[in-house]
Amino acid sequence: MSKIIGINNGPHDSSACLIVNGKIMCAIEEEKLTGVKACYTNYEHPVKSLAYIEQEFGVTVENCDHVVFSRTYLRQLVKDNPQLRDKITSFSHHDCHTLGSYLTSGFEGKVISLSHDGKGYRSRGKLYLCENGQFEEIHSQHIPSTASLAGLWAVSTLHLGWRMLKDEGKVVGLAAHGKFSEEIYSHLKQFMYYENFEFKPSNWECLFHYTFNTYKRDNAKVKEWREDFAFTLQKFTEEIFGEFLFDIHKNFPDYRKICFSGGLFANVKLNQFINELDIFDEIFIHPAMGDGGLALGAALLKCHELGEIQKPQRLQNAFLGPKHNFNDWNSAILESGLHIKKEPFSYANVGKLIDEGYVVGCFFGRTEYGPRALGNRSIVVKPTDPDTHRKLNEKLKRTEIMPFAPSVLKEEADRIFKCEKSKYSAEFMTLCYNARDEWKEKIPAVIQVLDGSARPQMVDYQLNPNFHSIISAYYKLSGIPLVLNTSFNAHGEPINNYPSQVIKHLGDGSVDFIANEHYILSISRD
Repeated sequence: MSKIIGINNGPHDSSACLIVNGKIMCAIEEEKLTGVKACYTNYEHPVKSLAYIEQEFGVTVENCDHVVFSRTYLRQLVKDNPQLRDKITSFSHHDCHTLGSYLTSGFEGKVISLSHDGKGYRSRGKLYLCENGQFEEIHSQHIPSTASLAGLWAVSTLHLGWRMLKDEGKVVGLAAHGKFSEEIYSHLKQFMYYENFEFKPSNWECLFHYTFNTYKRDNAKVKEWREDFAFTLQKFTEEIFGEFLFDIHKNFPDYRKICFSGGLFANVKLNQFINELDIFDEIFIHPAMGDGGLALGAALLKCHELGEIQKPQRLQNAFLGPKHNFNDWNSAILESGLHIKKEPFSYANVGKLIDEGYVVGCFFGRTEYGPRALGNRSIVVKPTDPDTHRKLNEKLKRTEIMPFAPSVLKEEADRIFKCEKSKYSAEFMTLCYNARDEWKEKIPAVIQVLDGSARPQMVDYQLNPNFHSIISAYYKLSGIPLVLNTSFNAHGEPINNYPSQVIKHLGDGSVDFIANEHYILSISRD
């Protein structure tokens, strides 16, 4: 048995993790510790993540048994520490994506695992056949001979005026407000097509830039052209990726479960489309589907190689980052200089605040792994006010287009959403479901009005008793077994990790109250 540190360092989403004796002890993205949102211009080694692992667990790259990278390891690290040479291993980018997802799926029997993103080491994606802990690579979408569907989304995001590798979710949200354009669709069909487990041609990008700039110039005065482009891009993506999936099913019809990882699968509407296909019985999207999940994927692969993990296991929960204690909170309150009122914490009081319409920040236990706030670093609001989207965007200084998501008691989810399958993945808020008709008007703040869908987190008491108890307290008062949940951060920030960060938001009015294990905090008006 061994101590394994996994590292992803690169141009975005650097991260680190620790596995001890086959158990995941922590996994954290660097941006949550630096407070600077990761983007393509930041080449980072996860310095603060590794420092956290040392501080919390006493494990370093020097005293662990294995250091595992999700890419070619840093030569400088070996140069500075030549004794590390024999303990360093690296796995390819898409092996970490694909097999990291499989090994956290908990799926038994025959499973397909698939990855796709803009680009990884010599590949844009891989396809594996897996069974009972064993796996075989079937295909790799090699660079430079293939195109990237995720890359198409990245450059589209850029041309629509947002930042690629950061704001693609806004394009997904924008799509719901558009309509199908035959002209845009014909252009997209020119840029890219599917053939034999690959997207082609490889030289699509030059044609895209020229065509998009021309289209944008010619349609500058056309109302909602951006919305129509986003809608048509989403439809095209579902169709072309659907061709890929049906081809996989045709070749491997006995494989009825499928895992996904890679940046493309941050697209929750694509994930809903896949989940609704009848060719798969269940799907799983790794919670940290982007490159922030590569460190854990690499470490899991090393565990499998050593025989410490022999078959897929479900994640016990996604709360794998740092936590803060009573003294941390008191120090942050003192240092803030704000007049903060401290009331004893109780679930009933938090539920009452939500029911009365207040914006409550929840800060419990350990930080979430992945891009979704799942109750430990969340802002929660009652879901019954149709104007909440506008109000909350103004309060948080955001420009969100995508509807806010609901967190629902898992035992009540079937009553509200059409969620017959893939509920394990929904614990991590990675796909959408359609709401049942009788609930759409009851919870307008978390429903996409134009198609009746939502991106629910199913909250299990065994996995997160604090958040489940807060929702239950609100349910007892309102008859609504869910709350609106958005991440605890302001515009442009990563999910906040430190008490000092969230206290600042209390002071500027972004939230009305903060609930933690110790107190319910508010600004004193005395």
